[in-house]
Formats: sequence, C-alpha cells, structure tokens
Amino acid sequence: MDLKERRQMNTVKRHPWEMSRAQVIADLLKLNPEREYRILDIGCGDLFLEEYLLERYALLQFYCVDIAYSEEEVTVLNQKNKRIRVYNNFADVADEVRQMDIVLLLDVVEHIERERDFLEELISRPFFTKQTEILMTVPAFQCLYTSHDHFLGHYRRYSLKEIRRLVQQADLKLLTSGYFYMSLLIPRMLKKGKENLVGKGRDTTGLVEWKGGAGWTSFLKKVLTFDYRTGKFFKAMGLSLPGLSTYVLCRKKSVS
Repeated sequence: MDLKERRQMNTVKRHPWEMSRAQVIADLLKLNPEREYRILDIGCGDLFLEEYLLERYALLQFYCVDIAYSEEEVTVLNQKNKRIRVYNNFADVADEVRQMDIVLLLDVVEHIERERDFLEELISRPFFTKQTEILMTVPAFQCLYTSHDHFLGHYRRYSLKEIRRLVQQADLKLLTSGYFYMSLLIPRMLKKGKENLVGKGRDTTGLVEWKGGAGWTSFLKKVLTFDYRTGKFFKAMGLSLPGLSTYVLCRKKSVS
C-alpha cells in the first residue's frame, strides 16, 4: 500500500486487490525457496509485500526505499526484521549494497515525470549487473486515467506497447510482459465515464475506503487471483488479454 494511503487509515484493512497482487508478484518472480536473493524495492510502501514474500521464502534479503518514510519510521522499522532494511534515501542503499538480484518497481514509474532518465540512471549503478532482473508493474491504458490516478500523483498510464517501448529505450532486454486483472477494466471504465459526465469525486482510493468483511475480502481476492491465472493461461496459448495493470520483466542488455 502506498504510504499516502496508509496514513489516511487508523487501522490496516487489506484490500483484496493488494492481497491478490502479492500473489501475482510472487508468481512472476518465480523464486527458488532454497536460494538467497537480494531484492531492492523502490517505492516499497508499507512493506506488506516484503512480509508476504518472507513468509514463503525465508532466504530473501530486502532493501526497501521510500522517500515518504520519516527518519523516525526508518529507525523503528529497521529494528523489526533484519531481513528488511528500510531507507528513505536511494543514495544510502546504493552505497551499501554491491549487487542486487532483483529490482522491484511496482507501480512506481508512472509517478516519475522523466521515467526513461530514471531507468537509465538506475541501471548505471554498480549493483545493477547483467544478471539483475527488474520487474515493473504500471497501471494500464491512459484513456482510463481518473481522479484515482491524480490523487496518487500519476503522470500517466501505459499500454503494453508503451511500457515495452520504455524498456527498449532504456537499453533493457525484455524477458516477459503482459496484462493482468481484466475483470477490473469494466469498473474502471464506469468510473471514467461517470467522471466525464459529472466531474471528479473525492481525492481518495479504494484501498483507503475498503470496508469489506473477511469473507467478502477472501472471495474477491480469489476472484482476482483466478482472473490473473486465466490471463496467464491464455497468454501461454498465445493470446494476450487486456487488464487494468501491465507488467514487464527485464534485465540489462550489456555491462557498461
């Protein structure tokens, strides 16, 4: 969860989208439970994903960066789990770690005005080697840009073609890509249509507002996970279904 959203909540009540997406990320990464990985998560939010993955892969070492963390929060969080190191300054982690196995940019680059420059600077770092993989997720389709995006500070949304082009421009080698969460397209289309007719609503998001009970939350999480697996099945058959989110997995083409 984005820290901007988290701070609007008195207690954490996980949205089924957030819970299902953690499963999606785990599936895309295809981690070996017997191997150690050093993982850099830029724009990590409230560390829900890290905690989820560590429950399943005990040998992971996370380096988590989010500029929204205060110094006090960084100090407190770094005392909780030695396998999750937290920073509010990218330079600090870049100086500390020699090599990363995986870099996560999960719903991050849409927040960055000059995203190509950001990616080029990132992969120029010594810790980013030819073996380092980078997983990016972004919101899909600029035509579905709404007040939700504006509230979160998004500059844009991406089609699969557009995010692939960004990967190519940043001199990254594409390993795999696709969409997920086709079932969320219709609700977003309806929201966009409503905003076009009556104007923007309140500056908030569904993650902040979620009030579903445990049973309803579990059901919707299963629906979203089934949605992802359905898209994965058709992708294996050579058919790419659209979805509300886009992902790319890539690595560096060459070492400078």
